[in-house]
Amino acid sequence: GISDGHLIVCGARPNTGKTSFHASLVAAPDGFAAQGAKCIVMCNEESKSRVATRYITAGTGITMDQIYADPDTKAEAIARWKNIRKNIGILDATGYSMQWVESVCKTYKPDVIVMDIGDKFTSDQSHEGLKMCAIHARQIAKEYDCAIFYMSQLSAEAEGRVNPNQSMMEGSKTGKASEADLMLLIAKNPPVEGVEDDGFT
Repeated sequence: GISDGHLIVCGARPNTGKTSFHASLVAAPDGFAAQGAKCIVMCNEESKSRVATRYITAGTGITMDQIYADPDTKAEAIARWKNIRKNIGILDATGYSMQWVESVCKTYKPDVIVMDIGDKFTSDQSHEGLKMCAIHARQIAKEYDCAIFYMSQLSAEAEGRVNPNQSMMEGSKTGKASEADLMLLIAKNPPVEGVEDDGFT
């Protein structure tokens, strides 16, 4: 259901799984890269190497611990990753603006862009600034015929909530939501008393 020109806004609280989510969409079996889409990931929150690790794990189904532990497993991971790596570019976007995002589109002509985190492509963190950033992202998607995944934080109001809503978007009540063709809000099950491990749902 994702088409050229679409702006997809994805929101979640910190440490909920935003990066793993877009890594799965792009790199996992039958993901965008495996379907032949040219994908550019712009990371300005986590380091480029950390994001790349998530993508390798998603693309191969093999954890980094397994890759480092066994030469045969490493060879298998390399072979699996090679099949989709050509369609994935991971760029360090720390400190860059929306004008830089547009220049990347002009240069690489991607089918899919992931902006992780979209709000960090503007220095104006007011409601109006974040809305203008989302408007610019949507204009880029339409002008360059690509789908843009605009990753965003949810506010503290969403902490522990299983059913977040668009009013919980960090710094923007309706600005980002009004520009989105699709909005995905990601939550995880709250911690259970007496259980130390996080749930994976």
